[in-house]
Amino acid sequence: MATIFWDALRLFLTLSIWLAVASVLMVAVTAIALGVSLEALGWGLYLPAFVVYAVYVRDRRAVSDDDWLNHPTRSRLVTRYDGPLRATELVAVVAYEGLLVASLPLHRPDGLVALAVAHLPFVVLVVYLQLKTVPVLDSLTVAVTWSSLIVATVVAVGDVALSASVGVAFLAWTLVVFAGVESRNVADVTGDEQVDHGTLASRLGATRTRLFAVGAKASGAGFFWVVGGPGVVVLLGCYFAYLSGFRWLTAAARTAG
Repeated sequence: MATIFWDALRLFLTLSIWLAVASVLMVAVTAIALGVSLEALGWGLYLPAFVVYAVYVRDRRAVSDDDWLNHPTRSRLVTRYDGPLRATELVAVVAYEGLLVASLPLHRPDGLVALAVAHLPFVVLVVYLQLKTVPVLDSLTVAVTWSSLIVATVVAVGDVALSASVGVAFLAWTLVVFAGVESRNVADVTGDEQVDHGTLASRLGATRTRLFAVGAKASGAGFFWVVGGPGVVVLLGCYFAYLSGFRWLTAAARTAG
């Protein structure tokens, strides 16, 4: 029993399942920045969490050559528990589709647009290996996809009119997510170079990549300040603190093997 519990904890960390919770914080930050109450979002607040879970589990289950080099512990775990992970992935997808129908205003054009955006993560998942052959394109695509999903959810469910503020929120999240993805790639430089996976870290080096990530995140925070004021930036700081904490725990789990 203890072994199963420990493996479940390591799966939660190394598969980045904690990012599903982070997506709830992203929706909350966006909603407050755009003047939408969390009560108005209802279940829409949790909508992206289900697709984040499904996509990350599916991506981690497709173990690639660079995964075995960069994440051997995770690769062994997903191979061992592939069946249960597949089952939970299916449950998450079914729940996600159900929430889409229940939460989105499908009788309005913005609801239909949001429905299309809601399925972008699945499209990206299909072509992700091809995207990784072009330097930095995979990270940029991930950033644009998640930013689109978060903002579209708030706009459609919260009945927000399209405006410059919506565009600024999208740009802010794109910067923040892109910086986060590339900063994580710093730890994978050796394996990425062996399989010819181009990242900022492999092109600019670890120090410059970290400086870029700090600048991009600071710019994103600045954009949110312009749109929503200092209170939104404080909540964004909580988001950053949450990510930092779980990235530290994930690194510890990888080291523990």
